[in-house]
Amino acid sequence: MPGAGEHEVDVEVEPGVRLHVSVSGEGAQALVVPNAAWLKLALAPLAVRRRLVCYDTRGRGRSSAVEDRSRLGVAFDVADLAAVCRRLDLAHPAVLAHSHHTATALLFALENPLAVERLVLVGPYGPRRDPWHVDDLPSLGEMIRPPGAPRLGALRAGRVHRTDPRSYAREWMREYYLPLQVGRPDHVDLVPLDACDLPNEFPERWAADFLERVFPSLGDWDWRSRLPSLSIPVLLVWGEAEHPAPDMVREWRLGLPHAEVLVVPGSGHLPFHENPGAFLPAVEAFLSGAHHSAVRHA
Repeated sequence: MPGAGEHEVDVEVEPGVRLHVSVSGEGAQALVVPNAAWLKLALAPLAVRRRLVCYDTRGRGRSSAVEDRSRLGVAFDVADLAAVCRRLDLAHPAVLAHSHHTATALLFALENPLAVERLVLVGPYGPRRDPWHVDDLPSLGEMIRPPGAPRLGALRAGRVHRTDPRSYAREWMREYYLPLQVGRPDHVDLVPLDACDLPNEFPERWAADFLERVFPSLGDWDWRSRLPSLSIPVLLVWGEAEHPAPDMVREWRLGLPHAEVLVVPGSGHLPFHENPGAFLPAVEAFLSGAHHSAVRHA
């Protein structure tokens, strides 16, 4: 249910494909965030001074499932971001994106240079696939049936993933997925798992879509030559434990010489959950156009 001062709307981006959008806060600035199911609660403090517009991408969260998987991919996600902005009359919003959604946000800004005020990329991909992302992803089989996870194996043998998929999704996150994301094992407990109750967030559904459709749709990307055309302020955020190779950061800085880099201490890939005390003030300062001592350059 929406909280006080919050309202929800569905945006139909094409026949049969509906995106669920939550809007909270008020102010002159709007901040658009994909992946509402996992980020809305963590980013709620950013709604104090602006409108926070969080939406679930197609096939995820509370948005409609996409049965025709040929309608999944980054080109659709970029078009959907544009559709959300049009539907809510957001002429010049800031955009904050995390993980693979950073590709959507970046491409949207590159293709619509006057449409975005500021860009926050949290845990972004490298500016090119090779050499940074050639061997990153597991196979679908390894992801759905992770080796070395006997508890998950026992639950699957008991068909818990069929009889109680919500409980199984939570155990899958705790036992397999989140330990790969966080900076410390005890940080797993810092991540709310309410999104696991949504059928679109059952691992068998979203993992297949991501591994077989969404990620491959990026192809062998190389954005380096396009980055200098992006004249808006950009904040690149990494957790201290996942801080990428200096050469990758250098490529970002060469393409975006005025970008700021934030390294969140004591955090992995989920700094908004693992260290919100460092992450949120720094992002707030950037969105407000002010310098913050937590922002430091790599």
